[in-house]
Amino acid sequence: MLSRRIWLRLSVTLALLLMLVVAVYLGGRYLLQRSGVETLDWRGASLSSAGLRLDSLVLRQRSDAGVLDLQGADVDLAWRDFAFSLPFWRHMDIDRLSVAWQPTPKDDHASPLPSDLDLQQLAAPLALMPRSLTIAHLDASLPCARGQCRATGSLDLQRSEDERIALRLNLDHQEHLVSAALALAPGHDALDLTLTLAVDQQPQASLTSHLQQRGDGLSWAGQLDANALNQAAILQSWLSDWAVAEGTRWPAAPGDASLEATWQLSLPRRELAVDNLLAARGQLDVQGNLPEPWPVPGVGLLRGQLALAAHNEGQGWIARHVEADLHFSEPHPQWLAALPAQLRSESLHLQVQADTPLADLRPDLAARSLPLRVTAALRGATRLDLQGRLAVASSPPWAVQFADLGLTTHTPRLNQAGWQAAELSSDLRLAGHADGNAIELSFGQGSQLRAAGLKGVELSAQAVQLGIAGSTLRLALQDGEPHGWQFQGPLNLSTTRLQQANLKPQGWRLQGRVVAADMAGTLLGKLSNDSALQLDLDAGLDARQNLQLKATLGELFLRSGNPLAKTLVQWPELLDLNNGRLNASANLALAAGSSAPSLDLNLTGKGLGGIYDRTELSGVDTLLQFQLARQRFELYVQQLKIQQANPGLPIGPLEARVRYAAPLASAGQGQLEVNLARTALMGAQVTLTPGQWNLAAGNQRFPIQIRGLELQQLFALYPAEGLAGSGTLDGDLPVDLGQHGVAIENGHIAARQPGGYLQFSSERIKALGRSNPAMQLVTQSLEDFRFTTLNSSVDYDQHGTLTLGMRLEGQNPAIENGRPIHFNINLEEDIPNLLASLQLTDRVNDIITRRVQQRMLQRNTAPKEP
Repeated sequence: MLSRRIWLRLSVTLALLLMLVVAVYLGGRYLLQRSGVETLDWRGASLSSAGLRLDSLVLRQRSDAGVLDLQGADVDLAWRDFAFSLPFWRHMDIDRLSVAWQPTPKDDHASPLPSDLDLQQLAAPLALMPRSLTIAHLDASLPCARGQCRATGSLDLQRSEDERIALRLNLDHQEHLVSAALALAPGHDALDLTLTLAVDQQPQASLTSHLQQRGDGLSWAGQLDANALNQAAILQSWLSDWAVAEGTRWPAAPGDASLEATWQLSLPRRELAVDNLLAARGQLDVQGNLPEPWPVPGVGLLRGQLALAAHNEGQGWIARHVEADLHFSEPHPQWLAALPAQLRSESLHLQVQADTPLADLRPDLAARSLPLRVTAALRGATRLDLQGRLAVASSPPWAVQFADLGLTTHTPRLNQAGWQAAELSSDLRLAGHADGNAIELSFGQGSQLRAAGLKGVELSAQAVQLGIAGSTLRLALQDGEPHGWQFQGPLNLSTTRLQQANLKPQGWRLQGRVVAADMAGTLLGKLSNDSALQLDLDAGLDARQNLQLKATLGELFLRSGNPLAKTLVQWPELLDLNNGRLNASANLALAAGSSAPSLDLNLTGKGLGGIYDRTELSGVDTLLQFQLARQRFELYVQQLKIQQANPGLPIGPLEARVRYAAPLASAGQGQLEVNLARTALMGAQVTLTPGQWNLAAGNQRFPIQIRGLELQQLFALYPAEGLAGSGTLDGDLPVDLGQHGVAIENGHIAARQPGGYLQFSSERIKALGRSNPAMQLVTQSLEDFRFTTLNSSVDYDQHGTLTLGMRLEGQNPAIENGRPIHFNINLEEDIPNLLASLQLTDRVNDIITRRVQQRMLQRNTAPKEP
């Protein structure tokens, strides 16, 4: 029987143990609540000398990062190193474990996690890991690009006393087994990692990595070996399940590929981010082979071989060895969306090979160049072929020089900015240089652009060709972006047929020199066409996009042809100049953003001769100025002299000086100002009284004076048998110009004193007198009539009929001793037919003869107005 002292000790011990159990229970619950553990439950717990066994375990933890759910079955927590060792998870064997992780939605305003990689801090979390962990059946639901993805398989982890970790993960994927083996060896300030991938126990890739902390940065060396990547399609499919959003998949990868890479890098920061890697110093060697098309996310399909060796000494990555034979196909739609449909391509073949050094290297590349030969072929809606030689800088700063570079392109059809081009092609021979400051190109012999057809809103052209051989292009760069450009050199532009509303279709050529920079520049050249028209051009476009153009027409000798008539649609169809000299100059200005140009045109003619309608012209001297501004034009005929104009009877010399101004939209309704208009006609001076007329106001009257018309000259021209006479006439003719033509109403002419004489004697007139006694006195009187008075009214209608109401007073000395005789005579004459008959009789010109005959036919067949 126990003594009283022993019972007392047992009672105190049991009380202390009870207090300890209560304290552990209450403290454990507090710690679990502080850790966010909402649920911790187990079933079938049993304790033995081997450890703790749980038939099932359920845990739910909620934190700021999200919700973690664990469900385990047949969980063994063993103390293999020594009995009752803590913590209990030092050795864990789990038959089945289900893991579900639901991350909290990202908050844009949440503070980012620290990105520095501190290798020394890895020891603390590694110390909490078990020495061994085996999960026979693992079922995990984890976040991925599709939201949640499921992975099933097994896991085995071993951690040695020196904290080395060996992890093997087997995952089931589409009846295949994807295995990953990871070996991690942390040090005081270093981390060594080895990773291998296998599919169905066939090794596919291995990665070795050594990270070393150096001050605030990292030293990273590693090697990737994937030369036996014959199950690439399985790996790509597995990654696609986790990395691609729902409803999309990466294109199926081929079965074979190989990749090998080594690197030694010094990173400026303890961060394995892309920007930090690009800023790293060191060297990189990559060799890859894709015998079948490989899908590259965001790019397209890629196949071929690549060997690249590059280094960075602190000023950017520079290649020291490059060899490539790559084929790109099925480019990503986002790449093509930025291009017009006609420029989108389907494939690119790129070849890069080592080459001999260039002959004339720039001084900055002479000692640091990597010579390459490049060939590229782009196929699709646009075809492009590029081949040439390059010299790439092998050390900072980056630069490249190229020579013997040939570029040819072909696009069947292109629609851009209101222009349509058919069979657009280029053939360029290039040499030049590029660095961080600029890109400079020189275009060699034969460099040209071509288009079978070019069509815009207002013009179209066929067989267009632009030659730029001998020109240079410089593109300035700032922070890698374009920052201005310059182009200068010869330019040769030609088309076999240009069609425009104001020009007759024919071929045109432009030869000149261009100096341009940032959408401003000058052009000096010569413009010519198939009609032998030649213009000297001087064009300028300033920085504000204001255009100035000066065109000078060299002296034309019209005897050899009139190129203006063969060029301009607006050239009067009835004006045919075939003699004399002609020159002109024009200045055109177009303000930025305006569609209304201003124009100054000066034209000079000397000794011009030819035909206008049915009038023959000779000895024409003219000086005229044409001005267009604000949709209004002014024509100033500063000088017009015509030695002779012959519409059927000779007129001249003629002299005029007039000014006409009108809105461009209603050119026929302007203001006419006549300062001088006079001519000689049958000995008379015919003058238009100077004045101003508003043609928009309807019918206008032009007062014409006739002074000194000689009857003798008139009768010499008038085709009447036996008619002669003398005398001098003066008159005033009010000429009305209206919508229906020219008319004269109540005009008047009269003979000067002392009068003159008329003789009208012919057998037909004498026979009329013998057959009609009432006309006998008239016919006898007109055989020798001495008149003292000759007055006549003059009317001329719009159909060309001239009506004269004449009063004659005088005598015939042979009749009744010269007694006074008065005549009232009404005469009508069809002036157009009269002039036509005179022209046909004189046969002035074959062209005039044809036009006269055609006009007479039209008049005779036209319906008579009532």
